[in-house]
Amino acid sequence: MAKRDPRKRNGNARRKLRERLRAEGRPCHICGMPIDYSLPAGHPWSFEVDEIVPVSRGGSPLDYSNVDAAHRICNQRKGNRMPGDDGARGLPIVRTRLF
Repeated sequence: MAKRDPRKRNGNARRKLRERLRAEGRPCHICGMPIDYSLPAGHPWSFEVDEIVPVSRGGSPLDYSNVDAAHRICNQRKGNRMPGDDGARGLPIVRTRLF
């Protein structure tokens, strides 16, 4: 039997966490640029919840101190890396074009 995604185990808690971050209107914690919270999900510059310590590395997807706002594209480029990993060097996100 496959494990369930821990982000979806408690949908109500995750939904509240997303709404709290959305209401705060934070910029992307990866690139530092503002996020357009009105963009639809799936758009490269849309809002996503990013776990600082990835779930795959033991981080909690429901802990407010472990999540922050990010652009979808920045979050995808970051993957499950963390600052301090070999090759990460601060996780620079270089924008080559706007989508």
